[in-house]
Formats: sequence, C-alpha cells, structure tokens
Amino acid sequence: MIIDSLDRLRDYAWISPLMPQVISFISGTDMTRLKPGRIVLQADDLYVNADVNSPRDRKAAQIESHEKYIDIQIPLTADEEMGYMPQSMLPAAAVPYDESRDAAFYGNACDNWLQVRRGMFAVFFPGEGHAPAVTPVTAMKLVIKIKAHVEDNQK
Repeated sequence: MIIDSLDRLRDYAWISPLMPQVISFISGTDMTRLKPGRIVLQADDLYVNADVNSPRDRKAAQIESHEKYIDIQIPLTADEEMGYMPQSMLPAAAVPYDESRDAAFYGNACDNWLQVRRGMFAVFFPGEGHAPAVTPVTAMKLVIKIKAHVEDNQK
C-alpha cells in the first residue's frame, strides 16, 4: 500500500511496466472534464474508471481485495477516507473471490483509516484489503486498474 501526493507519482514508476502510460494519462488529462465511465488505455491490462460515489460512512464501506489488478485511487472532487487491512489481517471473505469481477468482499470490519485528500493517490496491491470511497458528499474519483503481472515486452 502506498499513499502520496500526485506530484510524486513518477517516483513509483517501478510499480509496473505500464506506469509510464499511467503517468502520461495523469499529466496529460484535464481531470475536471472527465465524464463518469471507463477509459481504456491498453485493453484489459490498463484502464481507468471515472466513478461518482454517493456519500458513504465507515459503517457502509465494504473491505475488498483483488488478485489480478493493482488499484491506484485518486479523489478528484472531495477528500476521502480509505480503509486498509493487510492481507494477513483480513477475515474470511463474506463474498468469495469472483474472477469475473476480480474481487472478494470481507464485510465492514475495517479499523484502520487513511485520509486521502484531493491531489493525493493511494495504491493497493493484489491481496491488500481496502474500503474506499468514504466521504460525506457525492464525489468523483479515478480508479486506475493495472494488471499486476504484465511483462515488459507487452508495453
């Protein structure tokens, strides 16, 4: 798990061979003009979900984890709280892993919360539990999905 400011995103190029495309997208996109939906950058290997989330409190936030994708979550219009649980501390899945959704859900047992403000990002690696989108207002965010095991020659 990583949390940092967007102006330091380049420091994390080691995350994936696809990070140059992520950095280029972020630096070359007017995020205030994005409409909700999916933006495909490289087929199933790299895409962006522009999401609008309704207000949600911690009690309503479900812990989720992924096996195939790294999440880079970027709040755009409001600060957000995101729950985090290391894989070793996750309870048994309430909703078992679904390969088609690349997600398992663990209920709302998170007790570790991080503040991710506008201008920041959070990275969640496969297996790491996270409960995103806790905010008192309707808010737009980006969730960049990077396939975790992409070879350098597939750029």
